[in-house]
Parts: sequence; structure tokens; C-alpha cells
Amino acid sequence: MKKLIAVFLCAVLGAVCSAAYAASSKAGDVDLDSKVTVEDALLVLRSCAGLSELTQAQLSVADVTYDGEVNSVDALRILLYVSGSIATLDQLGSEEGDDIII
Repeated sequence: MKKLIAVFLCAVLGAVCSAAYAASSKAGDVDLDSKVTVEDALLVLRSCAGLSELTQAQLSVADVTYDGEVNSVDALRILLYVSGSIATLDQLGSEEGDDIII
């Protein structure tokens, strides 16, 4: 019984810590290294292709289109940010290049 309680508490604490970290993380920083780079877009694309899974913390910062889904459009927006085509990932539609229709 003690082991079951310990496992449960570890799971709960892990989820709380992940959520707290995600809340303080930067939009687009999918690898959670405090920088938004091409690697972050690659992680999103690998997830979309079914080659890897993102954690809940990663999913929360990967949705840079703020539509409740993480897909290739989020990866594109991260790449636009990295290339300097848009200045922020904070709000969709406020920057040049955000009106690209795919």
C-alpha cells in the first residue's frame, strides 16, 4: 500500500511540476531549453509524423497558433519566428507573415 501511495504522489507531483514549468516556458520552446530554434519546429514535425510524442509540457508551448492543436502550421510559425519573418509567437495574426494560408 505504501508503494502505491508513493507512486501516486510521484505521478501527481510530476504533473504539477510539468504544468508549472510549462506555464513559465516560452511559446515555441518545445525542447524546453529556454530558446526557440529550428530544433523546436523539428520536434513538432516529428510529433505530427508519429515519430515521437510530446509531453504535456511540450504540447502546451508547441501550440503557437492557439487553436488547441499542435500540427505542421505550428512548426511553420516557429520557423517564421526563428527566421525573423515574425517578431513574436505570443499572439496569432498580429505579425506580417501570420496571414499565410496553407
